[in-house]
Amino acid sequence: MRVKQVGLTILAAGLMVVPAARAASPEVAAAETQVSVSLGALHTQYHENLSPGDDENGAAAGFGVAISGLVPFYPGRPTAPDIYASLDYEFNAGNLQYGGHYQFSGAPAQATDNAVFNRIEGRAGIGLPLGPVELIPFVAAGYQSWNRNINNPGAIGTDEFYHAGLFGGGLKLDVPLTPQLVASATGEFLAVAEAGITANGIGVIGSLGAAGEARVTAGLDYAIRPRLHTFASVYWEHFNYAGTRWNDSLVPGFEIREPLSTTTQFGGLVGVGYSFNE
Repeated sequence: MRVKQVGLTILAAGLMVVPAARAASPEVAAAETQVSVSLGALHTQYHENLSPGDDENGAAAGFGVAISGLVPFYPGRPTAPDIYASLDYEFNAGNLQYGGHYQFSGAPAQATDNAVFNRIEGRAGIGLPLGPVELIPFVAAGYQSWNRNINNPGAIGTDEFYHAGLFGGGLKLDVPLTPQLVASATGEFLAVAEAGITANGIGVIGSLGAAGEARVTAGLDYAIRPRLHTFASVYWEHFNYAGTRWNDSLVPGFEIREPLSTTTQFGGLVGVGYSFNE
């Protein structure tokens, strides 16, 4: 995927710079310039804006991997801005409780969704040192998907795959609390674009229109040793998948469409990282 290749190129170029002096405070530079792995979980609430509609709720365990860099734009000038780049991947899988209806009869249905979520996001931005605090405006691009697998063997339309590109930006704030501890807060708004959905037994239902996604994250990073870090973060996310038009060519005798849906997720990660800066 092009987004991933560009993000890795920017990040690799940034990490190859060996600065003579850091514009960011040493605590922030160490927290933001590292590679990490983590474990976590998220809770999903999904609702279709349709009557009768579907609802899903439940938790899913997962893991994350990430790499990020924050290096000075002009080495040797402590008041100069920094170059920021990051690449994050999150995976979650678990059983969600499905309360909805059968695809064609409309009869009520209760089942389990063996759900799988994937999300990748790359960022590029500028770090602005405000004393020891660092303010980082950034642009972002990525991809997210949801494999919705309702456990009703043999029924068509029970295994659906939602996918979408993400494009937008946000703002991150890093605040050193002690020489070892850094707190962070991030807010971002992304466009959910180029979204689509496919279903077993039906095929491509259609392209979903553009919608929005908001995500807020708070975190703590603690330097156990100069290069060994541990961290924890929590997040809240809200987004829509826009619907499709009625289509009578997919299944003879039936009109099918994907309605507008709303998803809210909140979760957290706990992990360890290796810092490239002491």
